[in-house]
Amino acid sequence: MSDTRAIMEVTEGTEEDRKFEASLNSILHMDKKDYPAYVGGLKVASGHEFPVASPVDNSIIFGTFQEPEEGLTDRAVIVAKEAFAEWSAKDPSERMAIFDQALENIIRQKYRIAALVTLSSGMTRDEALDEVERLIEVIDDGCQDLDEGIEGKPSGVWAIFSEYNSPLAAPIGYAAAAMMAGNTVVIIPSKYAPVPVYFIYDLFVRAGLPDGVFNIITDRFDSTTDALANNMDLAGIVAAGSGDRLENLMFMQADDELRFINEVKGMNPILVYRPGNMKDAARKVAASAFSFAGQSVVSCSKVVVTIKEQKQFLDELLAIVRELKIDDPAEPGTDMGPVISKNVYQRFDDLIDDNFDYLVYGGKRVINELTGAGFYVTPAIFVGAPEDEDINNMDNALPVLSVQIVEDLDAAIEVINCSEFGLSAGVITKDDAVADQFIREVNADEIFVNDPSIIIGAASKAKVENFLD
Repeated sequence: MSDTRAIMEVTEGTEEDRKFEASLNSILHMDKKDYPAYVGGLKVASGHEFPVASPVDNSIIFGTFQEPEEGLTDRAVIVAKEAFAEWSAKDPSERMAIFDQALENIIRQKYRIAALVTLSSGMTRDEALDEVERLIEVIDDGCQDLDEGIEGKPSGVWAIFSEYNSPLAAPIGYAAAAMMAGNTVVIIPSKYAPVPVYFIYDLFVRAGLPDGVFNIITDRFDSTTDALANNMDLAGIVAAGSGDRLENLMFMQADDELRFINEVKGMNPILVYRPGNMKDAARKVAASAFSFAGQSVVSCSKVVVTIKEQKQFLDELLAIVRELKIDDPAEPGTDMGPVISKNVYQRFDDLIDDNFDYLVYGGKRVINELTGAGFYVTPAIFVGAPEDEDINNMDNALPVLSVQIVEDLDAAIEVINCSEFGLSAGVITKDDAVADQFIREVNADEIFVNDPSIIIGAASKAKVENFLD
């Protein structure tokens, strides 16, 4: 891959910086390779290939991936079901030993995996390291659960559908939790960022994971989603990320006994009301809204403020956003990298056009020496769009923030409750009575007060107990 991009100079920064940059350079020197489907431990090639490029620089090509041949998802489920009989019968201590070794492998290659996540998804180096740490946490927690003893029986074959919003922690975290519980999995990772899943697959195999327990299929056109999700031999489905493909899974007809774990991104709205320190409140909102270019499963897409506080909040927010460094995410100090693909950039551009009357900042392409071969943009902030506009009610998984202005607290809570929630809703306030009312009246699965970072993002439900009957 190094023929199209200059190798990064290793800085004199922290030891963590040096390890990350050395790993990045190693990856950039790698040759392109072919990535087959893996079913029952066997490589499966259909002969219909598609390339996957880095969003950081589209001239970096990881290699070619295979379109699924007809019937491959059914075959993968059959193989996984056959493997389930032996895998589920193993003593939990045997499964724990394999994942203990896998965890050791992951920790040993932490910086290489993080560098691969950055190149695959456009996450900044800090975001990528957090992504690896989240996966480590999921597997470590699962091993502890097995060590302490678990109640329940393995349920069978799980299908895991994930998107680029978490290219590592969500797909592998859910797969690991399911497998530690004694289940087998068929996973369809993001077509934009499948490489980290393949890398961890190899580490699991080296740790001794038997053939057929973990099966991977890539699909550029999402043509296999319906076939796999409607397979009657599945025990459950995980949907993690954003987009129509995952949202549609929730409405598909399926067996009533089929388990469903939903980690689909929503707006994750935030109310700012008498925060005490408005600059700090604006900083927290900006960090939530524009982490991973607004593509994280916990990124905030809507913030609500009162008429009385709108000017001060907007002044502080705009001052913070203007200072964001939008650049190559592998560079130290970058605040925001690119959106994942040309298609996603086109959605961003269309959204700007559709809501231009309410745009107060951003929405432009960023092109310089390091960003010209990717889709880098300035975050877009909209103010005053009517309540019934899509931008206020439907998530877009983009670096976009809609600011809604209301009369008072009651109106704010009503607006919050009209949002497409996703994983969370939150309030930033110094008033305990306001926080109490928000907690009582807002209808969200997870609620935070003053600190958006406490919400677990990717793989928030990746626990062994969630995959047991």
